[in-house]
Amino acid sequence: MNIQTEDYMYEITYENNHYINMQFKRLDWINGVCYVTFQQLITGKWFTFEQNKLQLALAEERKLVS
Repeated sequence: MNIQTEDYMYEITYENNHYINMQFKRLDWINGVCYVTFQQLITGKWFTFEQNKLQLALAEERKLVS
């Protein structure tokens, strides 16, 4: 699994559920299991997934206007 640490948006499939507009927040190891936490930018909700059950796709780079 390759997670970009920039401000990227992801689409996630996890246990037959699909999540869009997800932004990577953190990676944790607990009792030998890797967990990946994302925030869904539309709703503001946070989701944590087991890394070995996660299917991840880079949706798009977030466009920032200066």
